[in-house]
Amino acid sequence: MAQPQTMPHAAQPAVSAAGWLERLAQLAARKGLLLSNVRERDPRDFELLLASAALFLPAQQLLTERDANEHLRRFLQTAGAMLDTDHVELRRWLADLGFIHRSDYGTDYRRGMLPAWLHDAAAELDAVQLASAAETARAAKAQERAARKAAWLARTQDVAAQALAVPPVGVGEVEVIEQPPPPREHGIRDEALMRLAIDQAHNAWALGEVPVGALVVRDGQVIATGFNQPIGNSDPTAHAEIQALRAAAELLGNYRLNHCELYVTLEPCAMCAGAIQHARIKRLVFGAADPKTGACGGVVNLFAEPRLNHHTHVERGVLAGDCGELLSRFFADRRALRDAAAAG
Repeated sequence: MAQPQTMPHAAQPAVSAAGWLERLAQLAARKGLLLSNVRERDPRDFELLLASAALFLPAQQLLTERDANEHLRRFLQTAGAMLDTDHVELRRWLADLGFIHRSDYGTDYRRGMLPAWLHDAAAELDAVQLASAAETARAAKAQERAARKAAWLARTQDVAAQALAVPPVGVGEVEVIEQPPPPREHGIRDEALMRLAIDQAHNAWALGEVPVGALVVRDGQVIATGFNQPIGNSDPTAHAEIQALRAAAELLGNYRLNHCELYVTLEPCAMCAGAIQHARIKRLVFGAADPKTGACGGVVNLFAEPRLNHHTHVERGVLAGDCGELLSRFFADRRALRDAAAAG
């Protein structure tokens, strides 16, 4: 019986049963894998995944199409849950490449011959072992994500609490207020959090980037931060807002950030405004206006576009003077350095 022709003709090193389970566990911790992409990136991983699916079909047993589909569905619900496919597409891959064989009329299926480098290990494995290895890996990944989240919240909670705390009146002292203070345009909370965003902007300046900082807040706690890094990362999308949104989405394990607020020192551009809306950020707070690329009223106002299906609430001008001064000093220093270089 001919073996599947999915790998180069050169002999492939055999894998042990333990090695098979270990690699499957590594792949299981991912999400949304496309078989076509896996095949292009690493043909060995591609074959290992198809062989894992084939092991969910009982050996030496003829199955109806309905029964074969049921076994493949179980694979996709357990060991193969990281794959972005359905049982029909998976069955086609397996049949076309010989991992399973079907009758001439396409009504009966049975397990085919696996590639030589997987053959010996397959004799020691079954569907239960494969599913257990994948589920254990996913549980470990979830625990690791939860631990990172807890550690991040522990680090940021103290910083946010210190920034938001109001010093109490000392024992035996009397606080005398001759008249009520004038109402503030922005609350103490917004200003305190914006100062944390300004701290992030200084990180960008230290790396020679335009000093813009951002942070994502959920339930009063800072869960993610970001600062401008397009030059250092060679990434035109690495604006402070995008960096913070990516970190928050990874931390929460969700691309929707419905219950989060975003603080940024500079008015977002059109790219970042679009990302904010796609993330479903409920509230945006920014500092300095950007009359050149701002998409919150500086040049355009995407958040006021009625044809868009999500509208983030926008607060403008929080610590605008401090945010604008930081940018002004940065560009003044850049001009001074440029002039000195030209003169020297």
